[in-house]
Amino acid sequence: MIFTSWTIELVSIALLGLCLGSFLNVLIIRLPRGRSIWSPGSRCGFCRSPIKAWRNIPLISFLLNRGMCGSCGHPYSFRYFFIELLMGVLSVGVWSMYGWTALTAALILFVALLVAISFIDLDFRLIPDELSLGGWAVALLAIAFGFTSFPLYSSDLLSEAWGLGSLAQAIVSSLFGFGIFFILSRVYYLLRGEEGLGGGDVKLMGLVGAVLGLQGVLTTILIGSLLGSFLGIFLVLKGGKTRHFPIPFGPFLALGALAAVFRLDALIWP
Repeated sequence: MIFTSWTIELVSIALLGLCLGSFLNVLIIRLPRGRSIWSPGSRCGFCRSPIKAWRNIPLISFLLNRGMCGSCGHPYSFRYFFIELLMGVLSVGVWSMYGWTALTAALILFVALLVAISFIDLDFRLIPDELSLGGWAVALLAIAFGFTSFPLYSSDLLSEAWGLGSLAQAIVSSLFGFGIFFILSRVYYLLRGEEGLGGGDVKLMGLVGAVLGLQGVLTTILIGSLLGSFLGIFLVLKGGKTRHFPIPFGPFLALGALAAVFRLDALIWP
């Protein structure tokens, strides 16, 4: 049979991811500019004409319209297509690892936050509190009411030695992630006289701690720092930039968190 339960789940998750990606495109453009993400409906950024529903189907509409507005012919950024495809692929990846569960739904939403935060930080050098602090609060509430089994990585130290449950572990882990980045940011400022870590990065680590736990925080910091350092060295040596060239750190932290979600940190923590 073609329509097996596995096929239906796969298609459903893929469609969910594509639709989330389409919504993220709106969120990334409007939220940092202080505009409503709910109204008005999608419209061309050049001629401002509304985009009809049949021209707003994830991936398909971009391909059929050859990446252009159907009204004025102005080209759209390929990033719209990329973000939709990226969320589709990431959603299927999460489902393939965690199955058809409430945890999968929660992790897909977390991944969507990471994607939105990454592109907003790349564009505006900021991470909106609505995403970092809002996501942090929602994660803790979801754990408190038993909607999801966060943190993803339970700590033996916190659970067995200290006897902490899921909510207490999430709070401790999030405060650890927030605290260590806050201290690093202040130490950097005292030593260099300039901000090295933005407040958005600090708050993001609070969200990461609540969702991923202590091990996830350490994985995020390690991988994010390594990737950020590699890019910084490359830009100085090959790109002609100085060491003071600002590099948004949010995308690297997001990559580190994604590595923890997909358990790539098994290469680091045996």
